[in-house]
Amino acid sequence: MTSSVAYPNSHGATAGNVDAIAPTPPILTLPPELIDHLLSLVPPQSLQRTTLALLRVFPQHPFASKHLWTHLVVYRKEQLIPLWRKLKEDEGMRDGVASFTLQSWRADADILNNVMRCLNHINTLMLNIGTNFAPDHLEEMFMDPREDMERMELRFRPYVEQASYYQFLAGSYFDTAIESIYRNWPSTPSFTHLSIVQDLPPRTTAPPTAPSSTAASLSNSFADLSVANTDVATSDSDEQSGRSTPPTSISSSSEGHPLDNSKKHYTGHGPFGNPYLNEKMGITKPKTFAQPIVFFDIQCLAKFGASPVAEHLTHLRMRVPSRDLARVLISTPRIGDVLFPSLRYLDISTTNVRIDTTLSTLLRTYTRLEHLVLDRVNLFGFSAREKGPELCHDLGGLLVSAGLAKGKERERQIAAWELQERTRLAEAEAARRRAQSHAARQNGGGEEEQQQDVESAAEIAERERREELQRNIELARSRRGHRSAAQANFSLRDRPARRFGAGATAANASALAGMNVPSVFVPPPDKLYLVLPPLPTLKSISIGGEAHTLSSTKVAEWEEEFHAGWREGLGKVLGWATHIADKYERARRKADEWRVQEMKNGGNATASGSGSGGGGNHHAKHSTGGAGSKGKAKSSSSATSSTSAGLAGKARPPTDIRLYRFPRPDEQLPIDDRPGPYNLTAGLIEIDLDLDDNRTYLDPYRQAIGDAQLFADQERGVKAPCVFCTVPDCEGPQRKGAEGEKVDGRGGMGGIHRAGCGHLLGRKIWGWDGF
Repeated sequence: MTSSVAYPNSHGATAGNVDAIAPTPPILTLPPELIDHLLSLVPPQSLQRTTLALLRVFPQHPFASKHLWTHLVVYRKEQLIPLWRKLKEDEGMRDGVASFTLQSWRADADILNNVMRCLNHINTLMLNIGTNFAPDHLEEMFMDPREDMERMELRFRPYVEQASYYQFLAGSYFDTAIESIYRNWPSTPSFTHLSIVQDLPPRTTAPPTAPSSTAASLSNSFADLSVANTDVATSDSDEQSGRSTPPTSISSSSEGHPLDNSKKHYTGHGPFGNPYLNEKMGITKPKTFAQPIVFFDIQCLAKFGASPVAEHLTHLRMRVPSRDLARVLISTPRIGDVLFPSLRYLDISTTNVRIDTTLSTLLRTYTRLEHLVLDRVNLFGFSAREKGPELCHDLGGLLVSAGLAKGKERERQIAAWELQERTRLAEAEAARRRAQSHAARQNGGGEEEQQQDVESAAEIAERERREELQRNIELARSRRGHRSAAQANFSLRDRPARRFGAGATAANASALAGMNVPSVFVPPPDKLYLVLPPLPTLKSISIGGEAHTLSSTKVAEWEEEFHAGWREGLGKVLGWATHIADKYERARRKADEWRVQEMKNGGNATASGSGSGGGGNHHAKHSTGGAGSKGKAKSSSSATSSTSAGLAGKARPPTDIRLYRFPRPDEQLPIDDRPGPYNLTAGLIEIDLDLDDNRTYLDPYRQAIGDAQLFADQERGVKAPCVFCTVPDCEGPQRKGAEGEKVDGRGGMGGIHRAGCGHLLGRKIWGWDGF
């Protein structure tokens, strides 16, 4: 009896007469529900390929195909047509797609729009938009609202290798895409993250399709993440050539050698294409051309920020190289509009921002901002190397003092609104009196009624004259001070501000400057609304790229000066808050004294009136001293009138006095509670305290100063009040230096970021890590 021996081959099976039976893999012995749970733990960027690999290796095992479509990624343009056909046939697949990512730069935009029509329930959209896209394509894509949208990332790269008609003559600008969103999309509470990024233009003369060419790309973008085991021929995204610029001309990738520079310039149209003129005009032929831009008028971003769709946006990244985006974010399209009211994270790197122009207004506009990223924005204006510590000190103080300016600005707005309301009521009252007198004259009232009207009008005019005189005297006293020899004793200018009274001079000075003086008498203000300055809500600021090759000593010096300016700014804010508290208490005392005086005068007038009435009755009863009683009554009435005249001679102080503060970041207010032309106290929290209070509302200011001082003393466990990072996280555009030289926006990205900075937070928010 012979027996055959089986030997294992290279695949693990046995060779011989015994049939080889492959052992069952351990993963196939698990229940399908457990395998589905394990696949749900795979990172989103790898879920599609992991599921596809399992289906190819184990075709007999029933893996759930939903993992193929949960996070749908298109790597090549050839994948769009089969995907579209599959989506039209499979309804379950259409409903199961949660996110869609286009990593290819060469995708057909028309086919992509067909795919997007089938995906109505996605919550994340990430697109690479190259030269195959026209503004009409994006406008059509965003025509219908997507109520399930949570995060949208649009990355534009419109640069071409040769000038074409559409990009340069037809006006290939994507302003209409943004307009389509804010015109058609309603308020979406789930839509909280938006990223609009324009890549930097190529710096080299070699075609960007060359494998050796270097071009700027966005760090940590979803398209920059490398795909494991991806062949060059299977993907036309960024992974094909590392971080180089992909093909940007439709015909350049298939015609000619990739290193052929003969097709980088103009296409031969015009006088340069004429063979007879080409030899003579060859020296004037341009060697380069300006690359196209994404947005022609970036004001469309401001209109988008004021639309209902931007109400709930908390994280915003807008990178438009070398554009004044900060000016757009602080300019409202209409009076009363608020741009991005819920914004907490803002990244406007590669744009233009200066510390002495728009930064302060930007901080005052967004009071809830917590993280600000300003990489490569030329914040210090090429003077960081010489004046870096001084500028960092000013920056720290500016971030804190922005809240102080915000409180003053809100007080001025409230005072101007209150003055307009008083003027409107005074004009309405004057019109009502004129109508009544006109009606009385038309009806032909008796002489006695006309005499009473004349006397009442005369009394009112006399009282107003005395009050106006007293206010002018107080106004002159308030303006007194050191008078130089060159200052004139009189002025030829009209002084309309005095017609509003002394109470309107301090609080309404800015409002009176731009208003027309009404022709009626405006009563003094009865309301005094005071606003405490808010504490800074900023937790981190990143200014990477302001100075190249900073040493560790310089970085430490910059951070120390920044936190010193921060503490100095907190001291100023506390001083102003204390001043507001003193002003509030003084106003309350004056209002209480005025009420007490009014009650006394009212009681005296009542007592004198009752006494004169009783005396008259007494003398009438005894029928003696009739003339004496008339004299006493006359003297009593004169005494009462003199008392009221003495009270009216003083300026009436405001009696409706309120103290407000800005809400803290952890306090949620209704989204409809916004400041507007007729609701200026909206968004503020009223403080209702008595005069004997210990001013506990000032404790947060003292606590902030104490925490900042503990951090300066390097106490263990105390975090920085505001993280200050100087390491850039992206490349910037070329700029012209102070002396006209070209300043490269690259380099310095190898440093270590500070823990808690906006760069590290952005890496967790955007791209695949944001899931």
